[in-house]
Parts: sequence; C-alpha cells; structure tokens
Amino acid sequence: MFNYGDWVYAVSNNTLVIGYIENISFSRDLIFITKVASYVKGHPVWQKPIRATCSMDSVSHMDVTLEKEDWDSLIDLAIFTGDKEWFHQLTERKLLDA
Repeated sequence: MFNYGDWVYAVSNNTLVIGYIENISFSRDLIFITKVASYVKGHPVWQKPIRATCSMDSVSHMDVTLEKEDWDSLIDLAIFTGDKEWFHQLTERKLLDA
C-alpha cells in the first residue's frame, strides 16, 4: 500500500525515476509523484522537482531509512531548486523521523 509522501521508484516516460507520492487517483490505478531524479546509465541524476503521473504497476517503494545527513542533503536540494513547498515538507518529515 502506498501513502502520500512515500519515496518511490517509478517508470515515467520509459525512464526509471525517484520521487515521492503527491496523490493517488480515486480508482487507485494512477499515482501522481514529484520526480527529483532520473536514472541515466544506471546512476541517479538530480533534477528540479517536477510532477509526473505513473501507473500503479510501475511504482515500487524505496526501502530506505534516511539518516540526519540525508535529510539535510535533501533539504539543501530543495533550497537549491527553490522549491519552498518541498522544503517545508522535508523539514516536517525530518522532525517526525528524528
């Protein structure tokens, strides 16, 4: 089962991406994510967060627990990209995981 804010791997436009769930369709067949990285030649390439729609079948959980330094790096990325909403979401989530 997926929840809002979960970090996931997904396939978007035939490319493996990393993102977090923004919304789930009422019919639960589509997931709306914010992409923060795309895989190029097997390595993640960070990008300015953009929204994407993916089929439920193309999405899987990222089984990771973030360390304090990881949260700090993501927060820095949010600042770098100028994404205030993501910044606030990350700082709130960091406090919950601490």
